Amino acid sequence: MADLWWGQKKSDPKRRYRFLVQLGGASHMDAIPVWSIKTATKPKANVSTVEHMFLDYTFKYPGRVTWDNISMTLVDPVDPDLASAFIQRLTAAGYQYPTDSNKRASISKKKASDALGGDILIQQIDAEGDPIDTWSLKNAWIVSVDFGGSLDYTSDEMNELTVEVAFDWAEYAKGKRGGTVGL
Repeated sequence: MADLWWGQKKSDPKRRYRFLVQLGGASHMDAIPVWSIKTATKPKANVSTVEHMFLDYTFKYPGRVTWDNISMTLVDPVDPDLASAFIQRLTAAGYQYPTDSNKRASISKKKASDALGGDILIQQIDAEGDPIDTWSLKNAWIVSVDFGGSLDYTSDEMNELTVEVAFDWAEYAKGKRGGTVGL
């Protein structure tokens, strides 16, 4: 009986509410505060299927791995103003208001990825705050920002931003190897 998983002290399950997300890099001057990120989806990998037909038979083979976009919901405080922070990131990625027809620059992958301040780190932590696992999203960039949806005089809810991020691939590290997200 002593070797059953629920009788062991170390068999604590990962909890959904114990997570931290580093968006903007720890040293990035206008890093998004970790406490403002209310929800985040974890990476999801997909393996395509390639079929080969021979006579009356169909054989399936694994194809390419692709990664789905992730989304995050953030509470938008007055200070730091996250709406402004995400507009600045879009501008740093190369977006320009169409007020001057002489401007010819536009968004590039390098500028869009650099605007986020490096890899996005998603960590699940244990009860002591130590990392259990870390996902590092490589070459990430903003796909969409919803600055809060509709306003409503009858609602006293906090304004929330929803951000969707694309990336090339995600690397997984177990324990502390993935680094630590700072508060």
